[in-house]
Amino acid sequence: MRRDKARWQVCFEAFDAEDERRREALLALGNGQLSWRASAPEVSAADGAARERHYAGFYRAGWYDDARRDVNGETVRLEALVNLPDPFGLSVSLDGCQWFGSADVPQPRYRQSLRMDRAQLEREVTFELAGHAFRLREVRLLSLADPELAVLRWELECPPGTERLFLRSVLDGGVENALVKKNRAYEGRRLLDLCIDASDDGRAALSARLSTPGRRLAMAVQTRHDGAPLPWRCQRQGNRLLQQSECRLAGAHRLVIEKRVIVQVDDELPDGAPRARRQVLERLPQEPFARLALRHARAWREIWAQAPLALSDAELERPLRLHAFHLLQTLSPHSLGQDIGFPPRGWHEGYFGQVFWDELFAYPFLCTHFPDLARQLLRYRHRRLDEARKRARSAGLRGAMFPWRSADSGREQTPPFQCNPLSGHWMPDHTERQRHIGSAIAQGAWQLYLATGDEALLAGEAGELILEIARFWASLAQWDSEHSRFMIHGVIGPDEYHNFPPDGHEPGLSNNAYTNLMAVWALKLGLQVVDCLPDGQAEGLCERLEVTPAELDGWGEIARAMYLPIRPDGVLDQFDGAERLEHGPDAWRHDDRPRLDWMLEALGDRPDRYRLTKQPDVLMLLYLFAPPTLQALIESLGYRFDQRALRRTAEFHLSNITHESSLSIVVCAGAMARLDPQASWSYFRQSMGIDLEAPSHGGTLEGVHLGAMAGSLDVLQRHYLGIRPDIDGLHVFPAPPAALGDVEVAVRYRGDRLRVRLEGDTLFVHADAANRRDTPIRHAGGLVRLAPGAHLTLACARR
Repeated sequence: MRRDKARWQVCFEAFDAEDERRREALLALGNGQLSWRASAPEVSAADGAARERHYAGFYRAGWYDDARRDVNGETVRLEALVNLPDPFGLSVSLDGCQWFGSADVPQPRYRQSLRMDRAQLEREVTFELAGHAFRLREVRLLSLADPELAVLRWELECPPGTERLFLRSVLDGGVENALVKKNRAYEGRRLLDLCIDASDDGRAALSARLSTPGRRLAMAVQTRHDGAPLPWRCQRQGNRLLQQSECRLAGAHRLVIEKRVIVQVDDELPDGAPRARRQVLERLPQEPFARLALRHARAWREIWAQAPLALSDAELERPLRLHAFHLLQTLSPHSLGQDIGFPPRGWHEGYFGQVFWDELFAYPFLCTHFPDLARQLLRYRHRRLDEARKRARSAGLRGAMFPWRSADSGREQTPPFQCNPLSGHWMPDHTERQRHIGSAIAQGAWQLYLATGDEALLAGEAGELILEIARFWASLAQWDSEHSRFMIHGVIGPDEYHNFPPDGHEPGLSNNAYTNLMAVWALKLGLQVVDCLPDGQAEGLCERLEVTPAELDGWGEIARAMYLPIRPDGVLDQFDGAERLEHGPDAWRHDDRPRLDWMLEALGDRPDRYRLTKQPDVLMLLYLFAPPTLQALIESLGYRFDQRALRRTAEFHLSNITHESSLSIVVCAGAMARLDPQASWSYFRQSMGIDLEAPSHGGTLEGVHLGAMAGSLDVLQRHYLGIRPDIDGLHVFPAPPAALGDVEVAVRYRGDRLRVRLEGDTLFVHADAANRRDTPIRHAGGLVRLAPGAHLTLACARR
């Protein structure tokens, strides 16, 4: 397939002030440890109105603060990702009065480009100062070779006759968490005891702490240029350090300016703030930029070599590559050993940088390309297993009850109230009742085992998570003698528009279909884990957790007799009582309007009264399980659920979705892949634009939708190419849509490397010659063992 640079780039050819904050998130850089919004440095150095349209976010992965806040009359401690000081302010001036970045400086030419192959953000700007034209080429990177290092480089072409320039460099320690307006009451200033040292050589260091015990920060910045050196004059403006100098060009028309930044936190620092500031100053690299950039680019080449992606459709390849890029800069090799989860908006302020269930969408890709990163996510959950056990006990339950929203402590981080920007009212948030988070964690643990075959993992961290989650479901399920079934009450499903039962006044639904069926799956999985481990390991796991044979028998009993809300026409409904919901106006699904829950609350109404859903709920089951698997799971409970019932269920729930969640479109693409390939393809194409083509004032400005991005990669690999690890081998059951075109990817299965290529109606599976064993491949024709260097050819009619 043809390769070209455009597939590796996201470019904007003109400046758009209204779109700037969205682009700052879309083009943000990360290295698994730091995250840097693409805000213009000259604006950070400017004063006045120009700064309002930008937001210079800079973050350390997993670095949360839990300072007290007063919200709606209550004291709240909510763990939120901290916006770090902005060290990147930089500008130039001819006269020391008019500075680049001010609102009155024209920019007749502008181009911004994200180079995904080397993870660099480049900008080319022509601007005018006092009627003279300057050309700027900016390059920035967050080093994948040194996770503490950020570099900003300006190459400035000056007009003939320019003898000197004024330079301004800013280190802004007065930043707040202020990006998400509706979260302002929870956010604000988080850095305490700020101290800044500066010298006349362009270097400065900052230290600070958080309210959270043990959270400390030190940052060093150095501004360098290749003009004749002159001392830097330092001036404090509150918590903002302003450094200014003059640069004599001596007849040269080109000036190179660099800012190099080092960030360290917590245990990376020595005791005492002065020593911490000295340490980060010493860490500032003195190597030439070319060497720093080369080491960074080489590290990214190694990453991309493990996840090759090629499509004959360039317009499809570019957004998919962007999705992989954001996933791999949020979780990189530098994430290993860090205590961090999978934030749905990346390491940005959206959702306070907290962790939900979105890892569910990332595991299939990570497990088959970067199993060590998937293992990192598993360890994040396992480290919080004791806290989840404690939460279950406090609720009178057994096992592990994981929080819907997690951060550092493992305690529930769902805000008690959400601000409605339409009405200004505080709306109670009950979504912490989404207990299905436990099944998502179990799903990830099992996916990792299937992909790696690591029995020690299954007998250890993965098995402990799975069994404790199964134990939780067994204690939550209640026997109902009237129906002779087990039921689950007081929960909320993936669809957050339904918190209350019809005409109910207490939050929590009965028998949410997704929750109940995932509980059945988790209980069966707990039993399967015990069965598939060697006797000694299974006994050790059960003894460690005090799981008895009688308890296992109880799990099996519940997993055979769970209640599901199936209607007389065979449709699997969303929850008990859903049939009594009103049908909202059709315009609510199609017309341009505010978010439904905000709109209805402002009108004195609420979405609980209507059948419309924010996102797929029941359809999530079809995203996770192939139709035959889902049918078998439901029928194992004694219900009749044939192919017609499955189709009616899918059609019914598709007709009620507003798609107001970023996950909605990609879930529908996966759910319909084998039931309605044309509909699936339409959803899949739409998912390519969730962030890339988002409106300027949409949610993307708070951080990209990382779960949906990971989900698009999962749909391509697991649903369309049909690649899925299982116990008996790597399953390959392709179902490509007719319009997909040719595709080439690579995957890993239990240490083996394979390349998969779809060409026309044929799928080729090539085993790497370096594989140490035959790879078991299960396909429609049966099970084959693919020898190292061999290939398998499969027919796959497109639909």
